[in-house]
Amino acid sequence: MKFKSLCSCVVILLLLTSCKKDKSTPIYPEGSNEQINTWILDSLRKYYYWSDALPKTAALEQTPPAFFNSIRNSADRFSWLYLASDASTFTTSTRALYGFDYAIFEEPLSKQVLCVIKSVLKGSPGERSGLKRGIYIRRINGQEFSKDRIQALEKELINGRSTLLTLAKFQDGVFYEDRELNLIAGLTPYAQPAISQTMESGGKHIGYIYLDDFSAGTLNGLLPIFSQFKNIGLTDLVIDLRYNSGGEVSEAAGLCAMIPAGITAESPFIIYKGNKNGGTRNESIGTAAADVPLVDFKAFLQRNLSLSRVFVLTTAATASAAELVVNNLKPYLQVKVVGAQTLGKDEASFLIEDQHSPKKVAWEMYPIIYKLFNANGQGGYQNGISPDIAVNELNQLPLLPFGDVNDPLLKAALNQIGFLKPAVLASSSSRISLLQQQNGNKPGNTMVFSDTHRQKAQTSLVFTHR
Repeated sequence: MKFKSLCSCVVILLLLTSCKKDKSTPIYPEGSNEQINTWILDSLRKYYYWSDALPKTAALEQTPPAFFNSIRNSADRFSWLYLASDASTFTTSTRALYGFDYAIFEEPLSKQVLCVIKSVLKGSPGERSGLKRGIYIRRINGQEFSKDRIQALEKELINGRSTLLTLAKFQDGVFYEDRELNLIAGLTPYAQPAISQTMESGGKHIGYIYLDDFSAGTLNGLLPIFSQFKNIGLTDLVIDLRYNSGGEVSEAAGLCAMIPAGITAESPFIIYKGNKNGGTRNESIGTAAADVPLVDFKAFLQRNLSLSRVFVLTTAATASAAELVVNNLKPYLQVKVVGAQTLGKDEASFLIEDQHSPKKVAWEMYPIIYKLFNANGQGGYQNGISPDIAVNELNQLPLLPFGDVNDPLLKAALNQIGFLKPAVLASSSSRISLLQQQNGNKPGNTMVFSDTHRQKAQTSLVFTHR
């Protein structure tokens, strides 16, 4: 029986049995805080990873969000409670409204505080308005960035359905205001296409892939890319997960199946460790990847590159299923991590909802259910996975397009591989060097005040199987 089916059956069974009350159990009015919070507490006692630490009694009269936060374990950064009909229970972000992420930083010499666009999603309002990675923002709705106005300006970005950006450009060591751009909020496609390219130097065939997330269907777009890699005899692979906040374990497993030598459908891949009710479950890579839509596992094996090492680019926004790729490939090949320490989400969730028909409780939640480990039992990266080669991309501005060989993270990986930098990119390198001289190119020189990629990663989930 697939784990997906098993989870569904267990959820339904335990939720229904949890509704059988002792005669001494109070019966609260339907829809009351006490009734909803009793359901929350009963559900967490069944599934929550830290169920043994839950209080025996609790203040049930609180609002559900306040109650949920009051009993959540101090080690739990990621469990989430929401009401589908109430937008205020969801996290609002510039990614959701406009389709872009940013970081706010202080240029160390001039002390100017600016915002830099880190990524813009395909098909988003931001892309349609002309935003690109590396563009600077000086003002939000006419208000200039400064240290004491950061939180207020971030609220300006997300509180309305439109915002006026004043862009900036860098010239002669100073940031100047450039032009204004009015953004209107709109829909953005959830699944983002992979960015890929191949490079050749000194007999080496190097492949590069940028993945924004592991949403359902990611692997369908990767299959033709890996077919190309296979056909050219790829010798080295760089996977760019710097802003990948996770998604489906099945999609991550499918990617992993196409990389190291010796993989079969039976190869051990992941260990889920839950509470006394959830127990421990071991899954092969074939089972873990079984939920990839419309793809047979044989398709992954046909495109397997039989590599002995892989380079993974990371930042503090790399989380969840993206971290799982790093950790769970380690038993099978050398994984070289380049960039910054990852977020540290070594956990998995699945949806808990009331199974009555009609529902008696409209609230739903994604509590932490499992801790994740690789085939060798290695895990415990709740503080993040440290890089083998530490690189801070914000110490080399302007930010370059994904896949540009002068991008500091990719460049560091290519240097390890022995790739020779093409001379045609010298013009962009010379633009960067001006800021490098001011920054000194030392880790920590650029002070980052806010990073929406990191915020997005902190609310991301590893979906075991949905």
